[in-house]
Amino acid sequence: MLRMRLLKLYGVVIVAFTCLAQGAESVDISQPVATGLKTRVETSLFQESAAFYSELIGMTILESWNEADDKGIILGLCRPGEVAAYLELAPVDNVRVYEGLSLQFRVSDISATADRLHGKVEFRGPEKKPWGSTYIHLKDPTGISVVLYEGDL
Repeated sequence: MLRMRLLKLYGVVIVAFTCLAQGAESVDISQPVATGLKTRVETSLFQESAAFYSELIGMTILESWNEADDKGIILGLCRPGEVAAYLELAPVDNVRVYEGLSLQFRVSDISATADRLHGKVEFRGPEKKPWGSTYIHLKDPTGISVVLYEGDL
């Protein structure tokens, strides 16, 4: 449950949210503990997945390593001066199933994105939703559902 509080600070009204888990004390989320999000995907199609996210989605390879018992890359959605999100890819021998997982990326121009994807990967859309956002649906090489959308969060 989310509880909203209005606070007045220097004459400005601030909205503060408090999370209430069932049977738990309230947690103030105006100062979150987490400061970022990195998603890790283990894949038996490591090279193909790296190419998909860097070349088709446009993520930047920020880090890569290849040690005796550890290999992987970290990609980021980068804007000048900041990284908005991280995706870590790690190779594994056996196939993983990511049923129910969807990685969603906001794009600035869904039509240009569809043009860029055409002939390179199978996708569905663009499709305008009742709330105004437009979506493209596709799968990465591992089978993870990837959604590209233009519009509000």
